Amino acid sequence: MQGRLLEIGNIRGFSTYCPNKSKKFNQRELGEIAKLEKCPDLQYANYDSLRNIDVIWFREAGKQFYPERAFEVELSTGVWSGAGRLATLREYNTPLVIISNELKRYNQVVETQPEIKDRFRNVLPEDVGVLYMAEGRLRDLRQQIGV
Repeated sequence: MQGRLLEIGNIRGFSTYCPNKSKKFNQRELGEIAKLEKCPDLQYANYDSLRNIDVIWFREAGKQFYPERAFEVELSTGVWSGAGRLATLREYNTPLVIISNELKRYNQVVETQPEIKDRFRNVLPEDVGVLYMAEGRLRDLRQQIGV
């Protein structure tokens, strides 16, 4: 899942980051797929929590990085811990995405963050798969026709 999210971010032109560099996706380590080796230090975020978010897409402006979108994949672990890490970005206007099949648990967790709950999104794992395939096909078509 993290590999798919990294590749989608790369296709879209973002600087991508993930902490779990040794996991593999399509026979490649995630560290090879992620564009950033180290998580940028953001002014208003707890760095220890920030650098442990599963996947972050950054927009680069000059020498500064701004979090464009952040993802926590919560398929085997609890939604609570992922939401807590994502809440590190509360000072930024960043969409916060939890990949989970547990909509009830997701709704419970989001209600505990009223000031930023409108920035959270729950995305089903199968939807990430569909998006990954569509992004790849769109990239290939753009290359093929030169647009």
